[in-house]
Amino acid sequence: MMKKDFIEEISDSELNLFNKKLRKLSSLKGSGTELISLYVPYGADRSAIMSQLINEKSQSSNIKDPSTRKNVQSALKRIINLIKQIDFDIPKNGLAIFCGNISKQEGKSDIRLFTVVPIKKLETKMYWCDSEFNLEPLKQMVLPTEIYGIITIDKNEATIAILKGKSYEIIGHFNSNVAGKQRAGGQSAKRFEHLREEAEHNFYKKVSEAVNSALVPYAEKLNGIIVAGPGFTKETFLEKDFLDYRLKSKIIGTVSTSYTDEYGIKEAIERGKELLKNAAVVKEKEAVSEFMTNIIKTGLAVYGEKETIDALESGKVAKLLISERINKTAYKMQCTHCGFQKMVTIEESESPSLKCDKCGYEMEILEENDYVELLMKKAEKMGTKTIIISTETDEGEQFWKTFGGLGGILRYR
Repeated sequence: MMKKDFIEEISDSELNLFNKKLRKLSSLKGSGTELISLYVPYGADRSAIMSQLINEKSQSSNIKDPSTRKNVQSALKRIINLIKQIDFDIPKNGLAIFCGNISKQEGKSDIRLFTVVPIKKLETKMYWCDSEFNLEPLKQMVLPTEIYGIITIDKNEATIAILKGKSYEIIGHFNSNVAGKQRAGGQSAKRFEHLREEAEHNFYKKVSEAVNSALVPYAEKLNGIIVAGPGFTKETFLEKDFLDYRLKSKIIGTVSTSYTDEYGIKEAIERGKELLKNAAVVKEKEAVSEFMTNIIKTGLAVYGEKETIDALESGKVAKLLISERINKTAYKMQCTHCGFQKMVTIEESESPSLKCDKCGYEMEILEENDYVELLMKKAEKMGTKTIIISTETDEGEQFWKTFGGLGGILRYR
């Protein structure tokens, strides 16, 4: 028995960015009901959405408090402008738009707009105005970033499971035809042992084929594989060398368990905590180590914002490394007087200057995007793998402090 299609096609980097956005949006609070949440599913009726927003803007004129009224109207104007700017080109998973006054100073306005592309198909159409953003539809989609394969095995049975975050799913369970040590009457000891060894061999092969079939398509998404079970059967299983080479490199260790059924899976998770905890750290260390080696020895690496982006846009970057410490926002702005446009990237905590460089009049914000998300989109277009680097390891901290948190491993110079 074996189940398939248990791992969603979402990269670690996409999940990290999605969770980062949720954490940021969760931390923002408004004064009164000034924060607007708009959920637009793919295929939603454009005229219906625009009519609702225009109607809400008209209705907001009835808000008694002048400051709140001004902030809500400004937020709605920003949302309407965004939808016009993207020409209602909604991603296949839909689009969540959040806008409002997030200033912590009373009497001062700081209207900010954020967009989030859901990691799953958005089914909810919603307009919500409150003192905080309504993130519930997105929080329901959050998936764990850590995915592991767990195999428990002895000579009688084997179980295969996928561990995602704190929950696991059994995807295969197999019983062997290996006879007990007591031979049937009339059989010679030699023949009995030969049949027993042959049955064991076939069982290990059957389990390996099932593991290969289930996990190879998702090998790049697995953080690691643990093999567990009583005695030395788990080591014998690995020595048989039936596992696909792409999975062998994912084996992070073995642990001893008393059982090989679902109870064995639970045991393996409990007893393999250190292995599970260290796997993600090892993966990150390896990425930074590869980057450092290329910096020092081969020259096939680049760092610094301009240098990295230039190399990325020219197709040279094989792996793009981005520190999770990078918190910038990219703005596309246009002057309301002379039409001059420009792109500005600044720290998330700062607000862009709206004074036009050409004529001095006020500029209007057309687009506001997370800088890391823009980099990831560039990477995706160039066939470049993105790796988000935390600062929880010495290597990650060094990458941030020494190299500015942005670098690439090159395909060629």
